[in-house]
Amino acid sequence: MRRLTVAVVIAAAAVVAACSSSVEPDGETTAPSSAVPSVGHGSFAYCLGQHGVPAPPGPVTEPPPGVDIETWNIAMAECSSLAPGPAE
Repeated sequence: MRRLTVAVVIAAAAVVAACSSSVEPDGETTAPSSAVPSVGHGSFAYCLGQHGVPAPPGPVTEPPPGVDIETWNIAMAECSSLAPGPAE
């Protein structure tokens, strides 16, 4: 009976150790999903930033200080599909 108990404890420990691994099977790790927002909160601001326009909080209706109009127009054209709609 004692051998059975020891075997069960060892098997349980092995299962717990296997289930708690945080490394991908091939040894690679993945970036958190929040690293690059694709759609939703923050994606418009992220896109503007990728096109050289720092997006301050709140509505963006004109180029921020230090951003030329050409850079602004290009960023708005590239990122307009991610712009939030009107508040409901």
